[in-house]
Amino acid sequence: MINKNAIICIALVLMLLAGCGCLSDTNSQLDDETTQLTLTSADEQEINSETKVVVDTTGVSVEMPQNIESIAVVPIPWTSIVYAIDGTGEKLVGIHPSAKKAYSACILKDIAPEIDNASTDAIGKDFAINMEEIQKLDPDVMIVWDYQTQEAEQLKSMGIPAVSLKYGTLEDLQNGMKVIGQILGKEEKANSLVAYHQEQIAYFQSKEEELENKEKPRVLYLRDGELKVAGQGAVNTIMIQMAGGENVAEDVPGQWTVVTMEQIIAWDPEIIIVSHFSDVTPEQLYNNSIKGQDWSSIDAVKNNRVYKSPIGIYRWDAPCSETPLMIKWMAQKFQPEVFDDYVFEDDLKEFYKTYLGYDLSQEEIDQILQKELNG
Repeated sequence: MINKNAIICIALVLMLLAGCGCLSDTNSQLDDETTQLTLTSADEQEINSETKVVVDTTGVSVEMPQNIESIAVVPIPWTSIVYAIDGTGEKLVGIHPSAKKAYSACILKDIAPEIDNASTDAIGKDFAINMEEIQKLDPDVMIVWDYQTQEAEQLKSMGIPAVSLKYGTLEDLQNGMKVIGQILGKEEKANSLVAYHQEQIAYFQSKEEELENKEKPRVLYLRDGELKVAGQGAVNTIMIQMAGGENVAEDVPGQWTVVTMEQIIAWDPEIIIVSHFSDVTPEQLYNNSIKGQDWSSIDAVKNNRVYKSPIGIYRWDAPCSETPLMIKWMAQKFQPEVFDDYVFEDDLKEFYKTYLGYDLSQEEIDQILQKELNG
């Protein structure tokens, strides 16, 4: 049992301390320290909330502002993908000249006129980055190709985060779209678009068994008047195969490779797809009007099966947000009996409505599908 005298002594000491203000000072000091700790923790949280880390498709972690207000893009197709995921082109401050050319020639100029303000001064046609010009633009983040490691480091030293994207497969495309979604804070939109791509790939995989017993048309994918064609490493070869065709140049090394007219005559393609990376038209092949070339004996020319590739918010020749539509368009050219379970123009309208929030008119559909050139 505690001695009563001891209790009385303790009480007297506490009263004395209170009287001289020692307890008040002690409590005040503790309150100040607690407040300081609380403020320090809040400050750290505020600092941390101003940045985020995104892992690009090469596996590199890139720290960048939490809210991205401006973005520069080196890879040509990714300008349109940024638009598709963000729903606006207002953040695009720097893009490739070829991306600007495609923009000026397609429906995107009508849907997103703000992209016309994006500069092309900082990015060369060969994808070289003009560091002085990019510093003037001062983007919050810059998208570069995966092989531009030195440029990425230089940009980082300038205070510009650089996110690298791989190219070459449909999986690379999907992974890149997810990264763009994380950069823009639009993960849900990006995941939705990726899910659409995966659903369409699954659809084509469901047709593989039926295609095994079908004769595959010989297809040539022509990029330009220099006779550059889609070869072994081009994603176009994958797209042709999924659509039920056979790329006549599938054994040619590289992505886009120059071949001879003699080689094309030997291949004798039954279908020719003419890329939107050049101004070559089906009519030029039909009229045999390209100097130094003779298309008159080619099966596709004789049977009027030369097609200018579509161009939506970007050229459908390259991996882009509309790639599944490109494969579906080709599939009905190559194997109409196998791919007779969808109405292509309906699918096109639905994609634009669902993923781009835009209602296409029939005139715009005709423009995308190049009906004037394709007959």
